[in-house]
Amino acid sequence: MKRTLKTLLTAVLILTLVLSGSLTAFAADNNAIKVQYNGKSLDFSGAVKNVDGRIVVPFRLILQAMGAEVSYDTASKTVSAITPHNEFSFVVGKKDITIKENGVTVTKTMDVVPFIDKAESATYVPVRFIGESMGYSVSWDAASKTVIIIDPETVFGTADEDFSVLKKLLSSDLDMEKAYQTTGDFDMNIAVADGGAGIPMNVSAKGSMSGVQQRMDADMLVKYAFNFDQMFSNLSAEEKAMTEEILKAYKNTEMKLKLNGETGETYMQSNLFSVMNPAAGENTWYKMNVYDTYDQMGIDLKAMSELGYGEMDLSKVLASYLKVLPGADTDTYQEMKMSYAFLKNLVGDDAFKKQTSGSTNTYTVKVDKAAIIAAAAKTALAEGITKEYVNELIENELSGGTFTANIVIKDTAGKLSSYECSGTVNADGLKGSFSMAGNQKTAKAKLSFDMGKLMKMDISYQTKVSETAQKPNIALPENADVVEFPPTMVP
Repeated sequence: MKRTLKTLLTAVLILTLVLSGSLTAFAADNNAIKVQYNGKSLDFSGAVKNVDGRIVVPFRLILQAMGAEVSYDTASKTVSAITPHNEFSFVVGKKDITIKENGVTVTKTMDVVPFIDKAESATYVPVRFIGESMGYSVSWDAASKTVIIIDPETVFGTADEDFSVLKKLLSSDLDMEKAYQTTGDFDMNIAVADGGAGIPMNVSAKGSMSGVQQRMDADMLVKYAFNFDQMFSNLSAEEKAMTEEILKAYKNTEMKLKLNGETGETYMQSNLFSVMNPAAGENTWYKMNVYDTYDQMGIDLKAMSELGYGEMDLSKVLASYLKVLPGADTDTYQEMKMSYAFLKNLVGDDAFKKQTSGSTNTYTVKVDKAAIIAAAAKTALAEGITKEYVNELIENELSGGTFTANIVIKDTAGKLSSYECSGTVNADGLKGSFSMAGNQKTAKAKLSFDMGKLMKMDISYQTKVSETAQKPNIALPENADVVEFPPTMVP
């Protein structure tokens, strides 16, 4: 339980609603393999099998247990299912599965061919693939040899109503069909202990960004200057000569970036590339696909980014994170439910005080030790947790440090007009402060953290967005020399 409590407090510190979950490949032996759906064990009477490292179960049992309406056409050997989220069908003996959701039909390939076990008169399907096709999170708890299936809707289904005030910070009223000019700058200073090596790890950096964005298309220029002088002050003359070109490049660096929001193709050009690869000239552009990169981690970056256009569907955003975060086990579902209830009591709509003046509403909430204890106690009562558990929370998790945050959110005629968030943290040797403010077109922030002799860090930034008639130019110059990223490092 202590691990759970620390997870809750971490969530509070960063003011996030991203909760635990995972999406992983799994394998195990057949001995006592179990399946859990939304925190409850499903009784398959030993019918769970392992086929080449993939867990398979009788299709009718698993689909009906997860709330699907199932039908089977004997002549064509076609299984059809209607779920709360979509419809899908597949033919026994073939890997293809057809999924229809929101009027869009796609075909995917299963990792195990559905097959008939004549001895049991049952048709088996891969549980992970079927669960994911239904829009659920599927993972493997190796310790208990249990497949974990979670329907995000049962946890996050009311997020848009429960956190409508905080949601104002995430939704945008900007017309993303239009083009916008973005400008900004940042300042950073970091000092890290040398660990006895005699090299001061002090780094400072200043930078700026500018560019044009339309939907996900972007044409950006980033300039930054890193100063490593103090860090490398003790180097010998020979060592300084070896690093001179690199340090010079970092003191005056430019990075051009072009992103095709439809395909994910991203191109980058920088004077740093010639340092890493002397063969790279001023016309060299490095290419990568940012969507493919995130897809390898199980994240549909394009879909998640498009959720931010206009009115954000918070429940879908949280469900997307659930599918890629590691660490699910047989306790995860109940922990998620408790975490959600805790955050709802702490920073949900009912936790905010509201004042109205004309068409402007001002929402305020203070997060501190007293608020955390009150939210924990309220959650404990609702979830049937014992008084001893609440006392353990107070004694073990809150007595060692303090955290405060003051959040002010204003809307006018229902649209975000401004926000402010400031606070402090003092726990486990870390002292810090933070402040953020802005509206839909501007943002500024300042963060300061001090871990004594270990590390000190100060960061500040500000950005501004304004509508422009200019369109993002995502086309490369005619003389561009395109090279796959990452570049080859040359000693």
